[in-house]
Amino acid sequence: MFAISRALRRAARPLAAAAALALPLAAAGACSRNITVPVAPTGFSVIVSGDKVSGAFPDMLRELGEKLGCHFVFPVVPRARLSFMFLTSGEADLMLPASRSAERDKQAVFVPMMTLKMALISLKQRQIRTASVKHLLGSTQWRGIVVRSYVFGDEYNALVRSLDEQHRISYVNSLVTVARMLQAGRGDFTVVAPSVFLTSLGEDPTLAGLREQLEYSTLDGLPPTESGAYISTRSLSGADQAELYSLLESGRKGVLWKSFQKYYPADMLQFFVLQH
Repeated sequence: MFAISRALRRAARPLAAAAALALPLAAAGACSRNITVPVAPTGFSVIVSGDKVSGAFPDMLRELGEKLGCHFVFPVVPRARLSFMFLTSGEADLMLPASRSAERDKQAVFVPMMTLKMALISLKQRQIRTASVKHLLGSTQWRGIVVRSYVFGDEYNALVRSLDEQHRISYVNSLVTVARMLQAGRGDFTVVAPSVFLTSLGEDPTLAGLREQLEYSTLDGLPPTESGAYISTRSLSGADQAELYSLLESGRKGVLWKSFQKYYPADMLQFFVLQH
């Protein structure tokens, strides 16, 4: 995949140079057109308020886009629609934040930007004690709740499939719904990146006290997941793919971390490991 990305950059350089010579300096831009980035609420990484989109990732794109000559548009869509637009219909140019998976790698170019720590999250009062994926799958008395269409790497996908085969998983449309169901006792646990889950609690005032009631368990067999952005090879020209790859690589080296510090409380930053 990285060899493909390097090839994209090499192929794009002559095109970019020719374009720069053909245009007045003020009119030159890195991207040949507006870049479509459909979004759904994702903690503080993507914040949606009506038709206003903010958060760590949109802020990073806007800041770098203004400097480098790329303009981003952020249609707000349901999460399942977001994946469809990027992976199936070709209506989307970027998908982010997105965890890496082998299936996605077949269809798009991945730019790693950070590592997310994963955990089993439950209420302390439920007293769920498990230290491995194997033990969790053998403890058939516990039921899980996950967000439909979430992907946190191949090991996460395999765990959810196994729980589904055991008829021990409920699928919902948002992390807020996951939190409400855990609070109401309609499930025993969820498996997710704590940083993503914790930020979702602020979307519902009735969940304000839930954070202190939660317990986090790392699971042997469920490693941290690579997260970042996917660049479409279907909707974008080779030159635009190369420009966006360069822009996103630049973002992970400082601008993204600055955005994270703006939105995330200090104690929550421990769940992120940004790549440099």
